[in-house]
Amino acid sequence: MIAVIADDITGAAEIAGVCLRWGIPVSFSLDAKPANGAEVMVIATDTRSMTEENALRETDRIASELLEMGVTWIFKKSDSVMRGHVAAELKVLAQKLNKKKMLLAPANPYTGRSITDGIYYVKGLPLNETSFKDDPTFPAFSANVKDLLREKELSVAYGKFSEEEDLQEGFNIPDSETMLDLYAWASLMDSTVLPGGSAAFFEMCLKRNFPEWMRGQEPDPLSFVGNSLMIAGSSHQNSKDFVEKAVEKGVHLSEMPEPLMEEVFNPVGMDAWVYDVAEGLNEGDRVIMAYGKKKVKFSDYPAVLKKRTAKAVARVIEEVPVRELLLEGGATTCAVIEELALGALIPMQELSPGVVRLKVMDRDMVLTIKPGSYPWPEAVYKYFEIQKPVV
Repeated sequence: MIAVIADDITGAAEIAGVCLRWGIPVSFSLDAKPANGAEVMVIATDTRSMTEENALRETDRIASELLEMGVTWIFKKSDSVMRGHVAAELKVLAQKLNKKKMLLAPANPYTGRSITDGIYYVKGLPLNETSFKDDPTFPAFSANVKDLLREKELSVAYGKFSEEEDLQEGFNIPDSETMLDLYAWASLMDSTVLPGGSAAFFEMCLKRNFPEWMRGQEPDPLSFVGNSLMIAGSSHQNSKDFVEKAVEKGVHLSEMPEPLMEEVFNPVGMDAWVYDVAEGLNEGDRVIMAYGKKKVKFSDYPAVLKKRTAKAVARVIEEVPVRELLLEGGATTCAVIEELALGALIPMQELSPGVVRLKVMDRDMVLTIKPGSYPWPEAVYKYFEIQKPVV
């Protein structure tokens, strides 16, 4: 068995989706709990939303548990645009596993994310010229991968690599524009190297190191049924466009009331939001919950608003059972799952790279989750009866 430690839940689901695509038995949990028959154990942490100190403590704890189980082949799934405590978590894991070299390949050609001459591009634009520059927690202040790594202790090699070159001790971030590039970098791994980065790089690591596992399978025909509640927790434009088109089709949009967006919790605002969403579900079968348009700026406001959203979702579901729960953004997804106290989640279907459906054990509920910056796939557009724009 091999293990993947992801720094947020949508990244973990993206890894599970890779395994589903290739027919590899996979387990998915919020802790190091292997399932019988699984070749890959995916552990969904929420370390990206933690303080660095807490994130490192959690990474160390999970690594210790994996080593006690005898698991030594570990991949560190980090954010594809290098948000979070990327360097610090990799260093903790490398020290635990006695690895001297870290091979970090965050690029993801599936989503137009590439690195050329050490500069990170998203669909041709330098990272710091995209909407990632406005990320509330880890804004992209540069497109240079060394800058984005925020590493001040160990050496950082980046730019053009050769398949014949040895990796240096410390961090290695090779230019990656295609899946073939990522496959080439996977061939540089040996017992001294800790791999990390995107789900696309993990896929190439599987192809290079475990080719016998890559069986492939037909997509699971799991379909959307029953009512649905979407939590639009992302500020990215593709999310805003989806919500706008859904509203044009008559889908009920319920935005967080302004009193609930103040620093001091307002129970009246919470009651009003829960009532509006529940009424929308009773009157129709599709509702979208979203943050309001009010600009918010108080200490730790992203985490506070996500927690309030999660509490509202839990209260709504107490009143009106929901079959399809669609969530975007790792921190939002994790907050909702924790608030609902969901048990085991079984990866069922990959709708597109990064967008995965998971069945909730012991409940008639299916989650569809994705990273906030990824677009919803065709299947979700069809479910909401709207036309997906041609890009």
